[in-house]
Amino acid sequence: MSKVDSEDSWILFVVGVALAAFVAWKFSNYLGLDKATGGLVLARLAVLAVVTGLSWKVADDFPPLGLQAVWPLLLSLLWLCCWPALDFWALKDMPSVPVREEMLPWWDTLYAKWGVLVGVAALGYLLKKLFGRYKGL
Repeated sequence: MSKVDSEDSWILFVVGVALAAFVAWKFSNYLGLDKATGGLVLARLAVLAVVTGLSWKVADDFPPLGLQAVWPLLLSLLWLCCWPALDFWALKDMPSVPVREEMLPWWDTLYAKWGVLVGVAALGYLLKKLFGRYKGL
C-alpha cells in the first residue's frame, strides 16, 4: 500500500482544482453562461447537494430535518441556485447602461423569482399534506 507524502499532496490539490475548473467550464459552456456565473451556479448546486446529503443523514436522529420533511424547501433552493443564470441571460443582450427593474424580462424580476420560490415551497407542502398518508411523500 502506498502512502501519500505531504510533499506530494500538492499534486492532488492541483489536479482537484483543475478538475473543478474543467467541470465549471463545461457546465458554463453547456448553459451559455460566462465562467463566473457558471461557477457561481455550480457552487450553489454543490452547497445544495451537501445540504441534501446532510438532511438525508440526520433523518433518523432528527426527523423534522429529514429529507421527507424538507423536500419542498430543497426544491425551492434548487430554484434559488438558478438565479445568477437568470440574471446573466437577462442582462447579456442589454446595453451597458444602468438597468432598472422595469427594463428586465418578467422572468428576471424580483417578484417573479420570489413568487416562484414561495410557490414551489407552498405547492410542495400542499402536496405533502394532501398525499402525506403515503410513505413516499
